[in-house]
Amino acid sequence: MRTRSGPLTIRIEAEGPGAAELLALAESEGLLLAQPGEEADLVARPARALAPETVRPRGERRPSALSPRELEILDYLLDGWSNADIATALGIGVRTVRFHLEGIYDKLGVSKRGEAVREALRLGLVHLEV
Repeated sequence: MRTRSGPLTIRIEAEGPGAAELLALAESEGLLLAQPGEEADLVARPARALAPETVRPRGERRPSALSPRELEILDYLLDGWSNADIATALGIGVRTVRFHLEGIYDKLGVSKRGEAVREALRLGLVHLEV
């Protein structure tokens, strides 16, 4: 039973070549990691050893990886705007909107607008206004 107050802390127990990447991934996702010797609420261990080539660099998924224009286009996607409407609002061509969408899809690891919106919401890149 948890007796401490405050956010949950996690200890990641990993060794080998993928350990540093796993820790970096956890930090990039905003997890609060326990410091060495500190008590943790949860302990995580990889199910299998991670080779460096199997650990996906997560720097792409951080909000800073998206350009200001890509974030702006994500806001329009959230509101359900078409490519043509986005292009008109931003004073750019439809092909340029598609170019930015491809960059967004690639950085978020998705292939459709709805998936991009869902992932952007999950990562806190955009917010629903009520």
